[in-house]
Amino acid sequence: MDTVIVSLVVIVGIVALGGVPMRLWQIATGRFRDKIPPHPVARATFSLFSLVFCVPSALAWTYALFVVYRDFSCPGSCPQAGVTSAIAVGLLGCAYLLLEGFLLTARRRVTTVTRDS
Repeated sequence: MDTVIVSLVVIVGIVALGGVPMRLWQIATGRFRDKIPPHPVARATFSLFSLVFCVPSALAWTYALFVVYRDFSCPGSCPQAGVTSAIAVGLLGCAYLLLEGFLLTARRRVTTVTRDS
């Protein structure tokens, strides 16, 4: 069971190698602003928590790329070269799951209840 969970997180980390820069670009350019409810508290909360979730994702992305580069540019045979890359990409996958979970809940629209429904 542990191997399955680790494998899934590493797969998500591989997806996150492309997904994190895309999401950071979307947040930086304001592409999510029209999908956030217009309430001032919702906008302030989105601004704060997008920073809280984007910074660790960006750091994990940078660290994963650095570790993968270091592992595969090692001259000769490095001991456990792929293990550190898998750990770094797995950590990136965890941070990316948190970022996507935040964006999923932040962009949802709450429908108003009318008298007929």
